[in-house]
Amino acid sequence: MSLESAIADQTTAVTALTQSVNNKMGSIDAKVQQKINELENWRGDHIHEHPALAVNYNASMLRLSGVAPQRVPMSMSLNAGGNFFDKFSLNIIPVTTGDNANERPLVVRELLQYMGCDRQNFSASFNIVEITVKSLTGGFGPYVFTIPYCHVKSGAFHSVILYHKLVGQANWGWVNNEIHDKWNQHTTHVFTPGDAGGYTNVTLSLGNAAVGDKLYLALPQIVLGKWDPALRAPQFFNVWDMIIDAVPSALPSGQ
Repeated sequence: MSLESAIADQTTAVTALTQSVNNKMGSIDAKVQQKINELENWRGDHIHEHPALAVNYNASMLRLSGVAPQRVPMSMSLNAGGNFFDKFSLNIIPVTTGDNANERPLVVRELLQYMGCDRQNFSASFNIVEITVKSLTGGFGPYVFTIPYCHVKSGAFHSVILYHKLVGQANWGWVNNEIHDKWNQHTTHVFTPGDAGGYTNVTLSLGNAAVGDKLYLALPQIVLGKWDPALRAPQFFNVWDMIIDAVPSALPSGQ
């Protein structure tokens, strides 16, 4: 065999091997992409199937303490520099299942419409808190108030979910200050990896306020796991509701 023939045969063999390798790589890539697609489809089908449970006391804000007009949801800590009611008024607005939908206050119907349950019966009754700025004197301290039982263990994954409606120019903590004059659900994912004793408190501070500004707040819930902010949050099953139903005098030991 001449040198030229040997080189030609070698070139043919190398070309065939290269094509075989390319074909095999293409087949592998196709199988990998198929598995990726299967996993993405599985994720899309099952991502919302995990259970969600609220763990903060009085998330419905139905249990109240104090005497009107200074009644507040139990375990909601007030601050505002130590004289909350000199600077704010606080109004409790019931959202009650079973009521005629057309007879509910407008702010209640707006919220239920946003939640997708503006009808006579839904699960379950809760209160809206309406907080109105009435004085700017002396500032508002490190925070204005906390949600009921505000302690979040950040060493494990939790979500803080709340419904709010802002009226006026004020900026509040833990809400979306880009959205005004309509209800919004805001979700904050809380997680501090590697810190088994980590915690944070849901303390709502206030800035850029004017007299007359309002915050409407409903269903501030601390939820186990990672809640999808795109989904409207129901009133979750709550471990403290179950305890209070069985032991009416039970209260959390601390914030």
